[in-house]
Amino acid sequence: MFQRTKRSNILFKAALVGSAFTVAATSGAAAEGMQEQDGNDFLNRHSSVTASTVKPQRNITYDNGAVKPNIIYITLDDIGYSDIGAYGAEISTPNIDALVQQGLQYTNFNSQALSSPTRASLLTGRESNSVGMGMVSGLSLNDEFPTLQGYVKAEAGTVAEILKANGYAAFGVGKWHLAPQYTLNPAGPFDYWPLRQGFDRYYGFLDGETSQFTPQIVDGNTLSEAADKDVPGYSLNDDLLSHAKQYITDQISIYGGDVPFFLDYSFGTGHSPHQVPQPYIDMYKGKYDKGWDVIRKERFERMLKLGVIPEGTKLTDMPEGVAAWDSLTDEQKKLYARFMEVYAGFMTQADDMVGQLVQHLKDLGVYDNTLIVLIGDNGATRDGTVNGTFSFPSGFSAGVLPTVEDLMVRYELIGTDGMQALYPMGWGAVGNTPFNTYKQSAGGGALRNPLVISWPKGISARGELRNQTFHVTDITPTILDVLDLKTPDVLDGIEQMPMYGESRKDSFTDTGAAGRGSFLVVAQFTQGYYEDGWKIISTHKNGDEDFSDDYWQLYHVAEDYSESTDLAGQYPEKVEELKAGYYAEVEKLGISSGIRNGNPSDMANIRKHTAADRSTFRYYPGVEYIGTAAAPNLSFSDVTITAPIDRTSAKDEGVLAAYGDEASGYAFYIQDNHLVFYYNRFGVESKVVSKVPVPTGKSVVKFVLDTERPNYGGTGTLYIDDKEAGSGFVNTTVMLTLEMFSIGQDVMAPVSKDYSEKGNFTFSGKYDYVQFDLVPFMLNNK
Repeated sequence: MFQRTKRSNILFKAALVGSAFTVAATSGAAAEGMQEQDGNDFLNRHSSVTASTVKPQRNITYDNGAVKPNIIYITLDDIGYSDIGAYGAEISTPNIDALVQQGLQYTNFNSQALSSPTRASLLTGRESNSVGMGMVSGLSLNDEFPTLQGYVKAEAGTVAEILKANGYAAFGVGKWHLAPQYTLNPAGPFDYWPLRQGFDRYYGFLDGETSQFTPQIVDGNTLSEAADKDVPGYSLNDDLLSHAKQYITDQISIYGGDVPFFLDYSFGTGHSPHQVPQPYIDMYKGKYDKGWDVIRKERFERMLKLGVIPEGTKLTDMPEGVAAWDSLTDEQKKLYARFMEVYAGFMTQADDMVGQLVQHLKDLGVYDNTLIVLIGDNGATRDGTVNGTFSFPSGFSAGVLPTVEDLMVRYELIGTDGMQALYPMGWGAVGNTPFNTYKQSAGGGALRNPLVISWPKGISARGELRNQTFHVTDITPTILDVLDLKTPDVLDGIEQMPMYGESRKDSFTDTGAAGRGSFLVVAQFTQGYYEDGWKIISTHKNGDEDFSDDYWQLYHVAEDYSESTDLAGQYPEKVEELKAGYYAEVEKLGISSGIRNGNPSDMANIRKHTAADRSTFRYYPGVEYIGTAAAPNLSFSDVTITAPIDRTSAKDEGVLAAYGDEASGYAFYIQDNHLVFYYNRFGVESKVVSKVPVPTGKSVVKFVLDTERPNYGGTGTLYIDDKEAGSGFVNTTVMLTLEMFSIGQDVMAPVSKDYSEKGNFTFSGKYDYVQFDLVPFMLNNK
């Protein structure tokens, strides 16, 4: 089932390493002759021949001998069109603004509606559904739904693979979100991880979000904790920048700029959790007390002045569900303003990282010949709902929506590692000014995003606007065009799909260059189609399997930039014309089967023959961290957890198994000589403690959960040597978490406050294994 299985070159490379020493010992002319004859890129990249004796690789120089530019993609996450200073924000982003002044600023760039689809389109140049990424990578359905696989199929090679095949080095840092969650475990399969997708080096996180202070990290092909996470002042953004700088430093130091690099730099900012060091929050103290209505209007007026929206644009009404600021209580205003202070600080921290990256390029003398593309991946979100939240997964998976009172108790934690903060949707609406739609729609609030392109050596324009329609699938074709490269027909032995995107290189020099004529939007609950200045949008009613009666809105976006006026009733024939274009496009791309009704339970689908497709899980000492989708699922089953242990003294204690973090999760542990099972259902805590102590020496400890019904819970019973030792009700749910599953310790943020001061609380005794036995609910005839 895993489509991307690469040929192994290990023996071949090993042989070449030996020949490299021979080459180094010969004269320069002889070395050049050997390389010319062998024609293998490996010698150019990895032999010990000096730069002066190595001919540049065939595709890393132009015909005049000039080295092609380094390429950097910078992606910001869940930001709105107006969230950057150069696009109208009051948020301080001087370094991104400087990139704008040094290059081009696009005002009609369109992403996909969600994170994973945008990343798939950005890196491949293809329409996201056609490559298998119709939704986020956490949704991986069976083969009958080819658009919802949760990975990019091998026929859509990435820009990293293409550039690497042409002599570039390729690095990635930050968010990936292109690997199915069942692969997030130490045994793989690694087919969809960055190192199998064309990258030489990678450091970041594979899931859609992670803590900024205790992140789940992937370093190459290893799941790990951040090495410096316990160092005071640690922040993921600093960590990612450090690795990006290291990769570039190594490359330039070894090859002197003669072998260009591609860097995919993908921030977690500004996706939840909104967490940032306190000085960044303090910068904005009191800044948002005036409220979202005033801030949104101020941004709109600034955007008009800057020219990033055209004269005549209408500021749409606030989206439904966002209360007028003046109608709020003082407590609500205080709470909501605090959330936005944190988000603004988060954005400024990311901007600082961009500035430090640019300065590093300048210090190494490679900035002028580096082409930087900076985008937002989709619009700002409404997932914080009315009040904001302490955990985005809490509402999505368990329906837990905190009240103002709940959140005010945690007011001082907003922005810290003690809370997975996400702002109220009113601030998302501000981010999406002048639109009144959000991420996960086909409206401008989801699709319209910042796009900045800077290349001092190759683009003479400085600070100019470009207004032509540009789609995320156009970026990689544009880069290949700049580099005089074509999309390969075959890559690594696999026949490749044609690109959906088109080069927009002409826009570098021509303000009137042609823009995109049409593009498609197919997300799980929404569809859209743009053609020649007109756009239709359909939002499907969840639960209805019939799509034929869906209502399609119509906007003349060439004259109505903010999509403020639905013209469907006025021009029904135009609706039908665009609908015909839409259906023709989905048929041409072969994605009609992907237009289906969505269901939240899709996210819990367990694919056959994956790590989670078992009823018995036995973990041995030393097993590394495991992604939660590859771990035992306690939500739909009766569960038995068994651990044969050996304690030399009553002081031996620690975690036997843990899943999750401070917002939600469970842990099975021994503390104060007693056996404990703890479950946190997003603030609803269940705890079963043994009534008798755990004996020293060898024993078998066990926890049994007798589930009453799915996503509800049941009676949990502790056993020591098969004797009942305690019981109580355990309230369970479908649990999404920012962290991993671990055996013998609790990695990263602690699940239980009982041991929050004990680090990973590694079990100090011995255990033979920890075993989970599941009896799925439906199979238990309940």
